[in-house]
Amino acid sequence: MRKDDYSQEYIILEFALIIQDDSSEDDEDEIKRYAKAKLVISNEESVLQWWKKWSINYPTLDVLARSLLSMPASSCTSQRIFCATGRILEE
Repeated sequence: MRKDDYSQEYIILEFALIIQDDSSEDDEDEIKRYAKAKLVISNEESVLQWWKKWSINYPTLDVLARSLLSMPASSCTSQRIFCATGRILEE
């Protein structure tokens, strides 16, 4: 599987396998605390900035959020599409 072909399901599965070894009551407590908390994201900060700010309180969820929300700076797939399109236009 190419790096840019990761699906959301694959990322969640990998996350589950990583924390499976470290799972404890603390992880369950973290999820319960997050679910009960009435947290607000301000308009001035991005979702990733918010998770960085709260990573101390929710370290396990922070790892999952950053995995799902972060975007690569470059995508090989899009570069290949533009390259192929350019060749079609040249012909």
